[in-house]
Amino acid sequence: MGIIEEKLKLLPDLPGSYQMLDGSGKIIYVGKAKNLKNRVRSYFHGAHNAKTTKLVSEIRDFNYIITASELEAYVLEINLIKQYEPKYNIALTDDKTYPYIALTNELHPRLIVTRDRRKKNKARYFGPYPNVRSARLTVDILNRIYPLRKCNRIPDKPCLYYHMHQCLGPCINKEKIDYTDYKNKIASFLNGDASNLISNLKEKMEDASLNMDFEKAIEYRDLINSINDTILRQKISINDLTSRDYIGIYKDNEDISINIIITRLGNIIGNHQTILSLDDASEDPVSNYIIQYYDINDNPKEICAIGLDLKPFETLLESDIIEPKTGKKKELLDMALYNAKFNLENKRNIYKNTVLKKVETIEELGKLLGINTPYRIEAFDNSNLFGEYPVSAMVTYINGKAAPKEFRKYHIKTVEGANDYESMKEVVYRRYYRLLMEDSKMPDLIVMDGGEIQVHACLDVIKSLNLDIPVLGIQKDDHHKATILFFNEKLINIDKNSAIYLLLADISQRVHDFAISFFRSEKAKGFFASYLDGISGLGKKRKETLIKHFITVDNIKNASVDEIRSLGIPEDVAVKIHTKLNENN
Repeated sequence: MGIIEEKLKLLPDLPGSYQMLDGSGKIIYVGKAKNLKNRVRSYFHGAHNAKTTKLVSEIRDFNYIITASELEAYVLEINLIKQYEPKYNIALTDDKTYPYIALTNELHPRLIVTRDRRKKNKARYFGPYPNVRSARLTVDILNRIYPLRKCNRIPDKPCLYYHMHQCLGPCINKEKIDYTDYKNKIASFLNGDASNLISNLKEKMEDASLNMDFEKAIEYRDLINSINDTILRQKISINDLTSRDYIGIYKDNEDISINIIITRLGNIIGNHQTILSLDDASEDPVSNYIIQYYDINDNPKEICAIGLDLKPFETLLESDIIEPKTGKKKELLDMALYNAKFNLENKRNIYKNTVLKKVETIEELGKLLGINTPYRIEAFDNSNLFGEYPVSAMVTYINGKAAPKEFRKYHIKTVEGANDYESMKEVVYRRYYRLLMEDSKMPDLIVMDGGEIQVHACLDVIKSLNLDIPVLGIQKDDHHKATILFFNEKLINIDKNSAIYLLLADISQRVHDFAISFFRSEKAKGFFASYLDGISGLGKKRKETLIKHFITVDNIKNASVDEIRSLGIPEDVAVKIHTKLNENN
């Protein structure tokens, strides 16, 4: 089980939800755990019943999301099961299994516990709750505090709740009753903000004590304790139904870890993780990656992030960028950050224990392909926008490890339009013709971030230069995940948990990110240039200064002359820039 065994060793002694994956990466089972290490390890050690044995036989990988409590793990498990409907969770996929609290939309509203979320009466639903008892305790507390109707049908005379001041008595009060304030406070409370209510109850408790009404003070004290003991202080559900992503970012001197917690209709439905390398400090790898991610994934209404300057890209992302400071949003963002940090530490340890047996891995790769051990690997990828701003990039791996100082960027010079084949031929020719002229070391293996077309383009050039270097292609799926190898006119399947696969997937992702980063940089420069061309006194260096500082044309347009001057640009040139960008829309 190779990589699985290494991941099992690094599981945390923390609560969370785990997801079992089959060979295609599909989630086939979702579970929860008070202790992820003990629970997940139990699947791979010891005897099981027939169903679990069948499940384990199909597991090829697993993921997990760390939560702050077992309760949070339970609710997260519920949400993920409903989202993915794993085949081994069939008994748990029925939405009616889980209780909710409903605030009805009747003339005289009620709080009820229900398993039916069909919104015939447009009630507001809060949950899911881990069990009926938790939901009912919460409703009992709220009914003691807020005077909503308790009866299923309004009676002809007042009941005990009216005399206990826990109901406004719609049975005898014929005037219109405004429940708006109560409904807002209840919704706020059920959405996780109990601070105002507890503060109010503490004031009443203190007033009762000062008035020597100790029995009432004890009642308030017990009520506060009940709230603290029974209200679900889990971060998993936010019931405003806004689609929202939480981006946690953790970085050190070598890598950046990104964890995106995906919520829809108030519930977590997914988790995306990736690790970027700090290969090029002059670029903005995080923003580039986030923009690229939302190019192929749904944009939420809001993106929550701290320390990530996405404001210039709000229009492009079609999402509102917010930085929560307190409350549930901040708690979920903290959870994303914690998972990002843990993921980086975990992946690094896995990489050290498996993939970073570098020489062994590249020796295995050489045997798989029937070539000498590829101690030096060079990989290529192209990027353009319908033929505009065409660029290419190359990354180098030496002894199985990335060598950023050997990375190279290329502008496509001789090819017009979006012609991947000819673009690849140009870049490969320039690279290896130069190495021939300089009598420099050639790679032991060339990797093309693509399939048959890219491989043939490279081979055409290699043969024309009388070189004999093996060329490997890595074919991708729609999400740019490596799926299969193309070598010597044959397709090769490899185990996605093997060290070889992880190495090649790392090479593929790194060269792709490097090319995309370069492309976005060139596109930004070209976009600016089209607006700033023709302004006397504004040369290449000053344009680059504007680009680096303002990022977008709109930012320059909205800047004052003094702001532009502050970048070291002469006043007359700053005036020309400001005038040109504001003379028309």
